[in-house]
Amino acid sequence: MKNFNRTLRISATVGFILVLCCLAFAVYAKDKDKDKNKKQGISYEADIDYPVFEKEPLLNAQVSDVVQKALEAFNSEFFSAEAPAYPQGFQFDIDSSSVYEDSKHISFLLTVYQYVGGAAHGSTTLIPITYSKQTKKLLSLEEALQPAKKDWLAALSTEARKQLNAQVQKKTFSSDEDWINRGTEPTKENFAVFKLEKNSVRIVFSQYQVGPYASGMPEIVVPRSLFK
Repeated sequence: MKNFNRTLRISATVGFILVLCCLAFAVYAKDKDKDKNKKQGISYEADIDYPVFEKEPLLNAQVSDVVQKALEAFNSEFFSAEAPAYPQGFQFDIDSSSVYEDSKHISFLLTVYQYVGGAAHGSTTLIPITYSKQTKKLLSLEEALQPAKKDWLAALSTEARKQLNAQVQKKTFSSDEDWINRGTEPTKENFAVFKLEKNSVRIVFSQYQVGPYASGMPEIVVPRSLFK
């Protein structure tokens, strides 16, 4: 299926009103505080890039809605910020992974990076987008793979711990067994971030989920046969 990327670049400084419209996407940045001096010196830049699919308008609408809500949440934090002692810059970026597509699904990840002025470092979160061409809905891991095993979460938990501990042994990932075990408990929430691939599924763990911030967001690749 033919697809292209939609790119939005936004700059905003408190005291100005920014209205940017792109297809069904609208961004509003507005100073709600009449005392502009309280927020002088705060500004932000946003760079938003995500795929758009020529033959899937319902998917495009759902992805646009996800992006819109993420930006609105960031705007809320931006406009509630106190006046800084020195100029500060906020940053908001959205990018996407490569896209996997087969006869039933379209699957990719949105990476959302946010930096709030004055923080020690930014934060990165991932939003999984797996879309059913049949139902026209976004799917969870369970809905996408429809596991036959009743204990599929336990099997996935065991495999995740095996792979993550192997990464620690190879020194490609830094953590400890207790941290890994807590972050891979057999719950749906712990395996919510995923991307379908050919004959496999890629699971990505959030910052701090299975290791310290410096360890980033480790990944594992699990064969689909695990769920059968």
